Amino acid sequence: MLTNRWTPLRPHPEQQRLWRSKARFRIVAAGRSSGKTELARRRMVRALAEYVPGCSRPMYFIAGPTYSQIARVYWDDVKSLVPPQWLVGAPSESDLVIKTIFGSELHLVGLDKPMRIEGTQWCGGAVDESSDIKPGAWSRSIRPALSQYNGWCLRQGVPKRFGVGAAEHREAFEAAKRGEAPDSDAFWWKSADILSAEEIVAAQAELGLDDYKEQYEAQWLDTVGAIFSSFNLNENARPCKYDSNRVMYVSCDFNIDPMAWILAQFSPGGDGCLEVFDELFLHNTNTQTALGVLKGRYPHHKHFVFTGDATSRARRTSATVSDYLLISGDPRFPHKRVCIGDSNPAVADRVAATNALLQNAAGERRLFIDPSCKHLIEDLRLRGEINSSDLTHATDALGYLVWHLCPLRAGGKAGKVIFVPRREVLCA
Repeated sequence: MLTNRWTPLRPHPEQQRLWRSKARFRIVAAGRSSGKTELARRRMVRALAEYVPGCSRPMYFIAGPTYSQIARVYWDDVKSLVPPQWLVGAPSESDLVIKTIFGSELHLVGLDKPMRIEGTQWCGGAVDESSDIKPGAWSRSIRPALSQYNGWCLRQGVPKRFGVGAAEHREAFEAAKRGEAPDSDAFWWKSADILSAEEIVAAQAELGLDDYKEQYEAQWLDTVGAIFSSFNLNENARPCKYDSNRVMYVSCDFNIDPMAWILAQFSPGGDGCLEVFDELFLHNTNTQTALGVLKGRYPHHKHFVFTGDATSRARRTSATVSDYLLISGDPRFPHKRVCIGDSNPAVADRVAATNALLQNAAGERRLFIDPSCKHLIEDLRLRGEINSSDLTHATDALGYLVWHLCPLRAGGKAGKVIFVPRREVLCA
């Protein structure tokens, strides 16, 4: 008798084929939140009651990139799927192990240290978020531990461009799909097959086109070309008028040579569009000099919000005071706020947020750059295609600003980008 946790899942032909599959290795590339994790939970629980010839103590595992991640995603749900009458004692909360009356055991394992899975001959297992598994973990640690009992394994995850194990996951999937791995089969589906139309619309509004294709359409994308793939010179570069009555956002990349600052305002009318109307791009300089240039260009502007590289709270560009303390204490900017995060977002996160504003998967553009911002435009066009010491600084500054104002989060109506203030240091 199964538990109440075994509610019916939405019928889906590819998921049903996966559930019935007898392939030893089942390679899944599927969209985000599309049911693959729940299928893995159920398949591993079902295995606990299965007979394994020649094995009196069948051992099974569920593995992921880190121990904490696999515990958070699987442990409570797996426990709720196992019928109480199957259990021998309570599940071990310290070791994340379930033992059953059948002699079988289910272990949750983190692959941040792949050797954790070694030393046991497993009868079956599931590896989740395969695109984030360390290269070589499958061939050197997992696959050999499945040899004695001809163990099977479910390898699944979202197709990714930048995951450390993305290339290996893609190679395994495509080899199985081409029929070049006779012991493997490939399974694919997209999120829209499972999620509601409202959720898909929200995802399209929140993500850039490439990120949406990858995360929700489960498409394998190449990493070549410009990082800011959503940028279109004809669509995103347009005159952006400075308004002395609106708040000016100043985002700072504090590299000394060059130092790149981006100046932006929200467009009037409340449409949520962010307009970059000017840039500071200075060689062989320091924060005090950059502040002087800013004041010289906009001597009568009152309301400033400064943000940017969070590491400058600890790093120094002068002998006595950090960059943000210099800004905070500058009397030329009496009506200002200095807004900094506890740490910088990951590069991939701020790139994704910037791409989503440049153009989301619904085709909407909410980030525009004045043609006078030549360094920023050049960086958006060429970053990732050529190497230059001057590239990356302007888009770094832009990325810090976008992440501060419009991180990857939907609020209010589906997909509407909202202002999510970060930690703020208010200055006199």
